[in-house]
Amino acid sequence: MEEKIKEIVSVFTKIPVDQIGPATPIGRSTMQSSILLHRMYARLAEEGLAVDNYGNIKIFADLLQYGSGHAVPDGSGSAIPANGPVPAVVDASSAPGIGIDIEEIASLPRTNDFRKEEFYKMNFTAAEIAYCILQPDPYASFTGLFAVKEAIIKADGRYQHAVFNSIEIGHSPEGKPVHPGYDLSISHAGMMAVAVAVPSTGNSTRSPEPGSPVWQTPAPGRKGSLASWLAALALALSAIALIIVLTHWHE
Repeated sequence: MEEKIKEIVSVFTKIPVDQIGPATPIGRSTMQSSILLHRMYARLAEEGLAVDNYGNIKIFADLLQYGSGHAVPDGSGSAIPANGPVPAVVDASSAPGIGIDIEEIASLPRTNDFRKEEFYKMNFTAAEIAYCILQPDPYASFTGLFAVKEAIIKADGRYQHAVFNSIEIGHSPEGKPVHPGYDLSISHAGMMAVAVAVPSTGNSTRSPEPGSPVWQTPAPGRKGSLASWLAALALALSAIALIIVLTHWHE
């Protein structure tokens, strides 16, 4: 099994199999994008190694330890059970900020059935999959949702250990992406998707319709307007970053 795990890790990290050892870094820092990291763990899950909280796995030895059923250190002196539930909120003292993320649409795995592909099941809810399938470009829609989940995690450390399909992104009647407690924005340019998440002061409530990823947002007040201005500023900054990325991408 260890050799099979090495083969999968090698594909996504571009590290030759014979160079992968216990101390080999396999965390976010070794990947070209977060999507590739999530694809690697989806592929491992297909082989029977389902990792609930791979944010804590930094080196190959951590992955092997997880596969053996042992606890993996979370970096804070405690340990997260290898096969146990992972709390969505781990540090109530974390102060939310602004989160920005940019992802490449081409990084998503191609499939004939999004509902059966492990990557999509691990990172999106049934409602999100149903929504994206109905969009003109499902892959672009999925990338946007993935990016905005990354933005939420970057904005709020309490989401650091949340599995992606536990963070459901809904849509207002106007099509705006929404998640309780955050002002969100998603934009696409070429083959890239950019997302921004800013903590909001209003309280969004879920639509009563079961299975429908539609949320209702209260009318913005002065504080809500401030959050909207912050979101607009963050989106402008991310748009500049996106332009820079696209410029280098075409060179």
